[in-house]
Amino acid sequence: MTYDIFLTRVMHRTGIDDRALAQELTHHVVERLAHCIEDDDAQLLAENLPNPLGELLVHHAGEEICDLDALYHSVAERLSVDLSFGLEFTQVVFQIIGETVGLEGRQLLQNRLPQPWHPYFEPRRTPLSPPGRHRHDRRTLASAQPGSSRPLSEAMPGHRNSIARSDHPQLGSKLSTSHGKPQRRTLASGRPGSSRPLSEG
Repeated sequence: MTYDIFLTRVMHRTGIDDRALAQELTHHVVERLAHCIEDDDAQLLAENLPNPLGELLVHHAGEEICDLDALYHSVAERLSVDLSFGLEFTQVVFQIIGETVGLEGRQLLQNRLPQPWHPYFEPRRTPLSPPGRHRHDRRTLASAQPGSSRPLSEAMPGHRNSIARSDHPQLGSKLSTSHGKPQRRTLASGRPGSSRPLSEG
C-alpha cells in the first residue's frame, strides 16, 4: 500500500476531509505506537509500511511505556477534538496499519502489545449483504411487489372494467378474431375497424 492510499483510507473512514489533518493524525498515532515496540520488531513492521510511516516507527521505537488511554487523550488534544473522536480516529489508523502489515505483522503486533489493543488491528470486514437481509428473503416480481408480502396470485387483478376481472375473458372481442360486419376481420386483413386489407393500404 502506498502512502497516498494509506492517507486516503484514513480520510475516508474518519470523515476527515483535510489531508494535512489526516496526515498529522496518522503520524502522531504511528509515533506513539512505536513507543510500545522494540527496535527489531519496528524494523520488521517498517518493511511493510510506506515511508515516511516506516521511518517514524523505527525512529521512535521503544522510547517509553505505551498506554492506550493516554494515546486516545493525546490524539484528542493534538487534533483539538472530543475524546470520543480521539478514540475513533486512533482505532481507524490502527485498523489500516493492520491491513497494511498483513497477517504476520498483525501477529507480531499482538505478541508485543497488551491484549486490549489486539482487536483494533484486525482488517475491516465488509458484509456480503445488507444487515438483516438473507438470501431467502429476496423478493422478485414473481413472488410479490417490492416490499409486499402478498403474492401476485392473491392480488385483485386489473381495474374495474378490465377483462382480467372476468372469469372468461376469452368470451369478449379478441383483437385477432373480432366480429364485425359485413365480414369477420383479422389482423391479416387490415387494422381493427377497417375493411381494407393491409396490402391495399
